Amino acid sequence: MKRFFQKRIMRQQTYVGFSNTGKSSVRVIQFSGTTDVTKNMFAYEYCISGKTRDILVVDAGIGFPDPDMYGIDLVIPDVRYLERKKEFIRGIVFTHGHDDHIGAIPYIYPKLGNVPLFGTPLTAAFANVKLKEAKLKVRVKPVEFTDVLTLGVFRISFVRVTHSIPDTSHLIIETPVGIFYHGSDYKFDSHPLDKKVSELEKIRAVGEKGVLCVLADCLGSERIGFTPSEGIIGDVVKRELSMCPGKFLFTTQSSNISRIQLAIDRAFEAGRTVAFIGRSIIQNVDAATSLSYMRFPRDRVVTERDLRRVPPPKQFLVVAGAQGQPDSALSRIAFESHQFIHLAASDTVFFSADPIPGNENAVSTLIDQLYRSGARVSYTDITEDSHVSGHGSQGDHMLLLSSLGPSYVYPIGGTYKHIMNYQATAVACGFPKERVLVPEEGDVLDFQVHQRPRIVETLDLENVFVDGLGVGDVGTVVLHDRKTIAEEGIVVIIIPLNRKTGKVVGDFDIISRGFVYMKESGELMGKVKKVISETLYKNKGRTRNWRYLRELVEDGVQNYLKKETGRQPLILPVVLGI
Repeated sequence: MKRFFQKRIMRQQTYVGFSNTGKSSVRVIQFSGTTDVTKNMFAYEYCISGKTRDILVVDAGIGFPDPDMYGIDLVIPDVRYLERKKEFIRGIVFTHGHDDHIGAIPYIYPKLGNVPLFGTPLTAAFANVKLKEAKLKVRVKPVEFTDVLTLGVFRISFVRVTHSIPDTSHLIIETPVGIFYHGSDYKFDSHPLDKKVSELEKIRAVGEKGVLCVLADCLGSERIGFTPSEGIIGDVVKRELSMCPGKFLFTTQSSNISRIQLAIDRAFEAGRTVAFIGRSIIQNVDAATSLSYMRFPRDRVVTERDLRRVPPPKQFLVVAGAQGQPDSALSRIAFESHQFIHLAASDTVFFSADPIPGNENAVSTLIDQLYRSGARVSYTDITEDSHVSGHGSQGDHMLLLSSLGPSYVYPIGGTYKHIMNYQATAVACGFPKERVLVPEEGDVLDFQVHQRPRIVETLDLENVFVDGLGVGDVGTVVLHDRKTIAEEGIVVIIIPLNRKTGKVVGDFDIISRGFVYMKESGELMGKVKKVISETLYKNKGRTRNWRYLRELVEDGVQNYLKKETGRQPLILPVVLGI
């Protein structure tokens, strides 16, 4: 095996797919997707003598907020680097239709100019739903797996691979310095639900040409063997249905169309009526059926409003919210705030999805609440094979590596532990350890002919938060304040001042929320008022500078409360001009 890789490496070093004049290089930039499972986004930047000529962007995914990101809905990649070079962006190509690969496009597209967008048919359909919802006129152009795109200096071919969503593609990216193989999420499923197997012959063919670097999904690198086929889910759903005397709620990723099709097929076999619950589920099913990726009898499907006419033992509900999203349909059902659906002891909630790393607490909280409703809950910790990963295991990784025989391997799409386990797998099958690249997020990796890739720059990347309709207007300071309020509470101090003289014209009003119970803390609040009075007296010459005054009161009260109580609530002085 080691000799095999050495032979491939020698072939790659003589690759001359393009004219290669001057000191040309291709820089690979990961904005996220290395040491991070979600928020996937990469750029390939072609330079001559260090000057940018063309940029190809691959994917634009969302991330999910950490538990301490209070009030944040989504996290998206930081694209300031691309904004500065948007005139060089020749296109954005999507690998597949999961939100962690397409979900950020409505937020970042307006920052990047009039850039053409491309994706396989179902991928394009899912992304276009998001663009339309955001009232953007641009649309993703569908491409077939036989198409070849020319975007600036880049020639991009598509390779069909199996994953947990149809139309997933790997990308063959030909450049003047060599071939890059962008191998995001995949597994080699020999019996996929849509009957369309991975194009191994195409993968082997590009390996024969010589691959400079493969960017390879590493999320399943801790598992031995090959990842099982999606098909086993059908038997589990059938068994679970047979044990459910009431409503059956099935939840998975909203974009997992093949699994949803398999589940509703079992529901129809059991004589149940199906309802799709949750906006994301409904939108994705509509997009998939319009392209014939899903087929089912329409007369066996009802809306949530019509469920009242269907007896609970005949209901099969496909519900959005498998990742514990607070505003999802499943969360509203669990917390008894859904208008039409209420759980009973005879019902079953079946999770056919594992938590994305970082969402474990949210999913655990949701499952706890579902149990409180009295319903039976089925998930992977207690029900074997309720979920099958869409990501390859060590066997899948070895098969891709041996088929491509690249000069370098760049593990992506996992945390650091996944990267290290992938490196161990590559070394075990004969790949040189020093050729497994492990850059950090923001590192710019420069590839040139006959030279080892090197880091030429590290971008200062930040998480960009989406909070309601705001994008990027919530920063670390706001998050810190939100965290303080959640953990320590807030104390609002209202100070009435004469606008002209700057003198206090009334008593201070103190409002406490989440800090102390006001009725039982009169002595403490009295001392706080004394601290405020002393602060104002010492600085009476500056009381007309309200901003300075607020800072003085905030510092004085916070220091006093920390000393007296050991707690540090958020102090919010409000100067009321009278």
